Amino acid sequence: MRLITTIHRTQYMYTDIIHNYGYLIAAFLFSAACMVVYNRLTYYKQRRVTRRLQRLTAQLSLIMDANKTGAWTYDTKKNQFKVISKNDFTEKFYTPFEFSKRCNRDDFLNIEKAINGIMNREILTETLTVRNEPAEGEELKYYEITLTVLRRNRRDIPIEILGTQRDITQETKRAKEINNLMLRSHTVFNSSLVDMVYYDAKGYLADLNETACHTFGVKDAQALIKRGMKMNDIPSYREIDVQKLEHTTLSSITDIAQVKATDERVPEVTVTSKMYYEVMLGPIRDQLNHLMGVIAAGRDITEMVESNHRMKESSRLIEERTKALQQYVRDINYSLKISETRLINYYPECHELEILSDLSEAGKRIPQLHAVALIHQDDRHKATNIIKRMDNRHQSAISETLHTRLPDHHGRDIYLNFNLMPITDKQGHVTHYFGMLRNGTEMAYTELRLQEETAKAQEDEQLKNAFLLNMSYELRGPLQAVIGFAELFNTEHDLNDERIFAEEIKKNTDVLLSLINDILYISRLDAHMIEYHYEVCNFATLFEGWCQLGWIDVSQTITRTIENPYNSLLVKIDPQNLGLAIKKLCAYSGLSAMQGGVRSRYEYLHDELIIIVEDSGRGMEFDEVPRAFDRFAREGKRKRLGTGLDLPIIKEMVEQMGGTIDVLSEPDKGSTYFMSIPCEMISYEKK
Repeated sequence: MRLITTIHRTQYMYTDIIHNYGYLIAAFLFSAACMVVYNRLTYYKQRRVTRRLQRLTAQLSLIMDANKTGAWTYDTKKNQFKVISKNDFTEKFYTPFEFSKRCNRDDFLNIEKAINGIMNREILTETLTVRNEPAEGEELKYYEITLTVLRRNRRDIPIEILGTQRDITQETKRAKEINNLMLRSHTVFNSSLVDMVYYDAKGYLADLNETACHTFGVKDAQALIKRGMKMNDIPSYREIDVQKLEHTTLSSITDIAQVKATDERVPEVTVTSKMYYEVMLGPIRDQLNHLMGVIAAGRDITEMVESNHRMKESSRLIEERTKALQQYVRDINYSLKISETRLINYYPECHELEILSDLSEAGKRIPQLHAVALIHQDDRHKATNIIKRMDNRHQSAISETLHTRLPDHHGRDIYLNFNLMPITDKQGHVTHYFGMLRNGTEMAYTELRLQEETAKAQEDEQLKNAFLLNMSYELRGPLQAVIGFAELFNTEHDLNDERIFAEEIKKNTDVLLSLINDILYISRLDAHMIEYHYEVCNFATLFEGWCQLGWIDVSQTITRTIENPYNSLLVKIDPQNLGLAIKKLCAYSGLSAMQGGVRSRYEYLHDELIIIVEDSGRGMEFDEVPRAFDRFAREGKRKRLGTGLDLPIIKEMVEQMGGTIDVLSEPDKGSTYFMSIPCEMISYEKK
C-alpha cells in the first residue's frame, strides 16, 4: 500500500512538475510574444520619431542655411566649446585656444568678456559682431553672434551657453557701400565748387553747401533752413511750379539791391550787387514718378560775363591800336625812306644778312662773304670780327660804322652805320640779330671834318666833342631797343609777348632817363656849376645813413656791413655833395655784388678822410681797371653796370672837392674803392 501510495504520490508530483513546466513554457512564450510586440511597437515608434526628427532637422538645416546661421555651445565646467555642424548636426569639441583661431583675436576677447558677463549673471544675453581669420586668398567674413544661456544648474548658475552665429558679410559690405556712398554724396554736395541747393518735395529749402552760402552771403545756413524758405521766394523761380518741374537750365540777371528794396523775401542774403547767375534745376523722382526733391546746381557767372564785356572792349581797343600800329608802320616806312635807313637782320644759322626797306615786304638776303667783299680794305678786318661775334652768338649789342667800297652820288665812299642787338629765345639762346642800317656818310665825313677842326681847338673843346660822341653812342642803344620792341608789335607775335615788349620798352626808357640825368649832372660838373658849401658836421652819424641809402636797392640776400670806428667825428666838409658821392659809390658797389656782401668803413688820417667801400662781386679784368673811371668806358665781355657815368661822376665830384679816388679789383673776387677827401677835423671820440 505504501508502495502504491508512494507511486501515486510520485505520479502526482510528476504531473505537478509537468504542469509547472507547461505553465513556465506558456509564460515564457507569452513573454516572448509580448517582447516581440513591444519591440515592434518601439521600433515603429522610434522610426516615426526618427523620421520626424529628420524632417525637423532638414527644416532646421534649411532655416539655418537660409539665414546663414551656425550654432555652438560653451561648457562652463569643462571650459570647452562644442560646434554643431549644420549639415549632419555632428558635434566637434574645441579648447578656447583652438576656438580662438576661428575668429579675430580681438573679437574673441570680446566673446570671452561677454561669456564671463553671462556667467556672472551681469547680463542675460549679448550680441557681437566678429570677423574670421581668413587664410591667404580667402575672403574676410563678418558674423553676428548671439550669446544666451542654454542650461542652468539648480542654483540657477549658467552651465552651458549657446552661441548662434549668422553670416552678415554681405550685409556689412552693403552697409559700408551705403555709408561710403552717403559720405561721397555728402562730400560732393559740400565740397562742390558750384552752388548746391536742395529743396524738398514741397519746395522748401532742405540743404545748401558752403559755396552757395559764400555766393549769396548767407552767414547762418541752418537758420535759413529752419525759417522755411521756399523755392518760389527766389526772384528767378517765382513762376516755377515745383510739382511740374522738369530738368531746366536758367540764366538770370538779378539786381539784388532793387529786389531787397521792393520785394524782400530772403533777408539772409547779404549780397547787394547785380548778379549774373546760371543754374540747372533737376527734379528727383521715385519709381512711381512722385517728386522727392529738387537739386539746384548753379554758379555766379558775373565775373565771367563782365570779363567777356572787358574782352570785347579789349578787342575794340586792340583793333584801334592795330590801326594805329599800321599807321605807325607806314610812318616808319616813310621815315626809313626819307632818312635812308634800313632794317637789318643777321642769321648765324645760315650766315646771311637780310636788309629791309619796307616792313610790309620781304627783305633782300646777302651772303656774309658777299657782304664782307663790299667793305673797304681798311675796315674789312673790323667787319670780319663783327661777323665772327655774331656767328659765335655773343649776347652784347653791336654798333659800328664801316667804310664801304660803294660810291654815293657825289662819288664818295659810303659809310654805313650798323646797330644790331641780339634776339634770344625763351632759353636765352641767341637766334638772330636785329637792328638798323643807316647811311652815315654825311655824319662820317662831318666827323672827319670835326676831328680836323677839333685838333686845332683847345683841350676843353676836344673833351666836349668826345663826350658828345660817347653820349650819342650810349643814347642810341636804349633808344634803338625802344624802337625795336615797338616795331615788334607790327610783326607776327604771340599776344602774351606784348607784356614782355612793354616791359623792355619801359626798362630802356628808364635807362634813357637815368642816362640823361647823369649826362646833365656831369655836364654841370664839367661847367663847374656845382657849388660846394663847407660846414662842420658829425661825419660819424651821417656815414651810416649815406651807405644805407646807397644800398637801398641791393638784394636782401647780400650782406651789408658798416664799420664806424668813431662815436663822434666833427669835420668841416660839404655834407650834400660828399654824401651824394658816397651814396653813388655804395650803389655802384652794390650792383657789382652778386654774392657774398658789401662793406664800407672810414678813417681820419693826416687831415684826410679816407673812405673805403668793398664788394665781393664780379670785379674787373686787369686791363679794365685803368679805364674804370673813364666816361662810357666799355667793360669788355662783361655787361656794363649802371649808366656808365656813375664812377666818372664820383671821380669828378671828389676831384672838385680836392680829393682822389682809386680802385683795386680782381676778376670774380670783387673790388675795393678808396676815396680820400681833405678836410679839417674839429674834434673826435673813438669807440
